[in-house]
Amino acid sequence: MKENIVRVGERPAGFGLYLFDYKAEFSEFGAGRQFGVMADEVEAIVPEAVTVGSHGFRMVNYALLGITRH
Repeated sequence: MKENIVRVGERPAGFGLYLFDYKAEFSEFGAGRQFGVMADEVEAIVPEAVTVGSHGFRMVNYALLGITRH
């Protein structure tokens, strides 16, 4: 789903912050360079912040993590 993943930081809770691109077949989730977290890491630490969307992929509620995305 994601490629060109680069870890650029870490939250005090222990999960990483990343820059990445969505693969072409997942462009509906965003175009260009993205900033965010990896759902599997977040789920292990803050499981209530991760849900499964209607498309079957895990989604992160950034508001529950105190992260603002633009």
